[in-house]
Amino acid sequence: MIIFIISVVMYVGLLIFIKPAPSSLKAAPITYSENFKSVWASICTGVIVLLIFLLTTNFDFISVNEGLYRKLALSNDVDQFLNWPLQSVTHLFLHGNLIHLVANVFGLGLASAYERRVGAKRYLEVLLVGSLASIPSILFYSESVLVCGISGGVFGLAAAYFTDEKELTTKEWLLAILLFLFSAMFFALDSEFNGGFNNALDVKIDHIGHFLGALGAILYCRLKPLR
Repeated sequence: MIIFIISVVMYVGLLIFIKPAPSSLKAAPITYSENFKSVWASICTGVIVLLIFLLTTNFDFISVNEGLYRKLALSNDVDQFLNWPLQSVTHLFLHGNLIHLVANVFGLGLASAYERRVGAKRYLEVLLVGSLASIPSILFYSESVLVCGISGGVFGLAAAYFTDEKELTTKEWLLAILLFLFSAMFFALDSEFNGGFNNALDVKIDHIGHFLGALGAILYCRLKPLR
């Protein structure tokens, strides 16, 4: 519980107290209240993810309850077919270990820069689209796997940060897609050589889901331009 409280305080505190510099020397710096309003969606999503990790670790904030994990993570086992509607939602907020959690919460914190630019509504839309777009990744694995985490949404936010601009040309859009495809292939190959499984829970690093999340966000930003 102490680790959880420290994590929440650090995450919220950093997002509130690290303010963007004024656009000019004559401009007054924004207040902490204004800063909070510009990143409240990033703060809420990060805190929710941290809270759910606390609940799934039986409040020790270290080791995930394995039985609960196997029930809520997204599985490609056909015997779990009836659980897929529930798992498609619950797996997004579930994390296999502390390192996985820290990586995604850190990504959500960095994505606050995107929220500052486009607003909370656009931020949440892209996060949702990227998360949902990553779900079909389980169909690409022949072995039995469990997939969890909001990484697809985080990669979607990262892709949107670079591509959610009105003036991008079609060539630049295609280059962005190829860049994230190359990144996904690189990390997938790296995991094959170095071992891509969490041995404790037999969870594969879902690089395909990362790419699908980024691709979904890029296409969403292309089809629904930022106004």
